[in-house]
Amino acid sequence: DSTKVFAELGYRYQANDSVRMNKLTAVNSSNTVFLKSRILNKPNAQLSVFVNYRVLEDQDGDDEDEKSLNSRLVYNQSVLGGGIRWTTVYESNNGVLAQQEFTYIQVEPGQGIYTWIDYNENGIQELEEFEVAQFTDQAEYIRVLLPNQVFVKTRDNRFSQTLILNPQAWSSSEGFKKFLSHFYNQTTYIVDRKVRRDDQLNIRPFDNGEEDQLGLSLNVRNSLFYNRGKQRYTTSYTFVSSSTNNLISLGLQQNSLKSHQLNFTHKLKQAWLINLKGTLGNNKSESQNFANRNFKIENYLLGPKLSYLLNRQTRFDVFYEYRNKENQLGEMETLDQHKLGLSFAYNNAEKISISGEFNYIDNQFQGSAFSPVAYQMLEGLQPGTNFTWNLLLQKRITKFLDANLTYFGRKSEDSETIHTGSVQ
Repeated sequence: DSTKVFAELGYRYQANDSVRMNKLTAVNSSNTVFLKSRILNKPNAQLSVFVNYRVLEDQDGDDEDEKSLNSRLVYNQSVLGGGIRWTTVYESNNGVLAQQEFTYIQVEPGQGIYTWIDYNENGIQELEEFEVAQFTDQAEYIRVLLPNQVFVKTRDNRFSQTLILNPQAWSSSEGFKKFLSHFYNQTTYIVDRKVRRDDQLNIRPFDNGEEDQLGLSLNVRNSLFYNRGKQRYTTSYTFVSSSTNNLISLGLQQNSLKSHQLNFTHKLKQAWLINLKGTLGNNKSESQNFANRNFKIENYLLGPKLSYLLNRQTRFDVFYEYRNKENQLGEMETLDQHKLGLSFAYNNAEKISISGEFNYIDNQFQGSAFSPVAYQMLEGLQPGTNFTWNLLLQKRITKFLDANLTYFGRKSEDSETIHTGSVQ
């Protein structure tokens, strides 16, 4: 405990016995070598490494020796007085992936996560007919994993990198350094890959597993800010790219998302706040066995918002959003959505908090509105005119007791008004 830097190297032998044919019999043994270390520990840099290598030997000799390697490396670095910081994390582990099957069970409305939509109108609940509920009153089903004895041995490799550029320390400088001090940039890259395990200890997370690949999560995010958090010509640009591949009992499921978002905020005369946002991107989903769930939706959004700040506790908003979505697969569905809304918020941290919102939504939809693709594009609403509204009340009763009241309502052209409320 008295040293900032250390390394612990160890060896462990383990023998396992089990009762077989009413006799206590040796079944396997393992030899393990491990390393725990903090190689570098300075105010501006830290490096720690953990490695655990094990060879499991079967006493009967029927199975080949099983080799496993679990490791973790974490490196933090800060330079230029914190103006540049980055974190690198690498992990490699042996694991198992269940060929999991599941079913859906109905629960009380609002207590579940999924909703059932009988797309083929045969009255039979089929796995591909369950969607993540967009509204609380529709959340009537939960997903339950079924007992399963089929597991696939996997090799899990994960790498993440975070880089932050924050030249705020130059705010008192002059010229170009002064200009750079207004910016802030954060970049994150994460790759998490699962491949079928074999005799080779593949520890490279960037290698394509091809037919042995059982799961992949790849995420890239970059956010660039100007005047971050100041509400004076504050501008941010965010790029997001993510993709996931998952193997389930129904086959391979692939999803990808790309998004560009620009946000501008500026405060006028201490009472008015202007916000402009725009997004451009696409959302793609491919299912190996259910073609009706495949889509590639191109979309963009433009949305101005004007806020009136009555005081530090109260604000009123009026906003408009135009959203366009086009499916590039199948029936080529399209959506032009116009959304006009009003909202308010009152927040007294010591006593009570109230917020509410009312939205008028006009969905000009082309295509079949009764399909998984339409449910994604319309976000649970209907073509034509829709109204949604909500109210949230939070009250501190005592130091140890809070009360939350939530109310949500919606109305579409071809449906009755639906009211949902909860007390907590």
